[in-house]
Amino acid sequence: MPRPGASLRAGMVVAHRLAGLTLAAFLLMAGLTGSLLAWHAELDAAINPHWFRVQPPSPGAPALDALTLREAVQARHPQALAARVPLAPEPGEAAVFLLRPLPGAGRLENDQVFIDPYSARILGERRWGDVSQTWRNLMPFLYRLHYSLALGTVGTWLLGLVSLLWMLDSFAGFYLTLPARSKSPRSAWSARWARAWKLDLQSRWRATFDLHRAGGLWLWPVLFVLAWSSFALNLPQWHDPLLRTVSMQQPGTADLPRRSQALRQPALDWRAAHLRARALMQAQAALHGFSVLRESSLAYDPVRGLYRYDVRSSLDIKDRGGSTRLFLDGNSGALVATWFPTGAAGGDTFITWISSLHMAAVGGSAYKVAMTGAGAGIAMLSITGVLIWLRKRRARARR
Repeated sequence: MPRPGASLRAGMVVAHRLAGLTLAAFLLMAGLTGSLLAWHAELDAAINPHWFRVQPPSPGAPALDALTLREAVQARHPQALAARVPLAPEPGEAAVFLLRPLPGAGRLENDQVFIDPYSARILGERRWGDVSQTWRNLMPFLYRLHYSLALGTVGTWLLGLVSLLWMLDSFAGFYLTLPARSKSPRSAWSARWARAWKLDLQSRWRATFDLHRAGGLWLWPVLFVLAWSSFALNLPQWHDPLLRTVSMQQPGTADLPRRSQALRQPALDWRAAHLRARALMQAQAALHGFSVLRESSLAYDPVRGLYRYDVRSSLDIKDRGGSTRLFLDGNSGALVATWFPTGAAGGDTFITWISSLHMAAVGGSAYKVAMTGAGAGIAMLSITGVLIWLRKRRARARR
């Protein structure tokens, strides 16, 4: 008779094999691109220094007002809406504006504009992620490839499903590292499992197998967080309802109502909206007991007729930027909604942490190095898994 648990183990082997072969190409791509995307900002600036780097006219020279820069960009692109204003670019860095096409304007040739914050001189433009613009768009294209296979919504859905399967398969992989049940003492079982954490480099086959098994064990917590966060980021319409069954979430941008007709010219102009947003945020900080550290961005959504104001606050955990935000009505200036990255709702705090860990947005350079290694590890596990399957397949064929 088969040993207790033998049928379960055999089923797990088959499931892990099928899932691994299905996921291998996707995870190889995700691991390699993710290793580079941990350094997305640094590599993009290194590839395009003439766009990202600027020299102040004199030491300590102040930058122009951010809304003045927006007016310069908007004047150059009357067929588009300069929809987001970076309010506090870092010294020595260009200000980057995103453009959105106005109704009837058609596809924009470029949708990202780099401008010198000291002189309002346009430094360059590109269509974000368009690989036909060659090396200028290498890092944005890798981001699109990593997030959606550069296939838009279809690719986002596909990689969301891949992430879900990866998350489930991680349990099967972990289970298969455990020694089969036996009547041996618990100490003997622990000693046999300890072998699964070690590498034996005496033969190429043994090294391949151990890299796959031990590498999966050592990286398991990181891999699980990456799989879960990928699922949450790609398919929030599936993930968030599940999360809400155990924890609260604040209404996000997608939950805010849309207008029956887009509001292209709100009663509040950008400057008035900025002043109003500042006052509202300070009131929220006093009400909820957090500190506003610096401004991040001001954006306008004509579909909802709302301004969105983001700041970096004591509630933020990312190394750069801020996502403590509020929404105000474009006509009345009334506060419509707030969203706080931590402290307000357990579900949002959880998502903030796993997404920031996924994007290497916390922990500084040391964590980016670790994520680069994790990406390489994912690629290694994909390759070694396929090699193990090929060897066993050839062995079965010989038999």
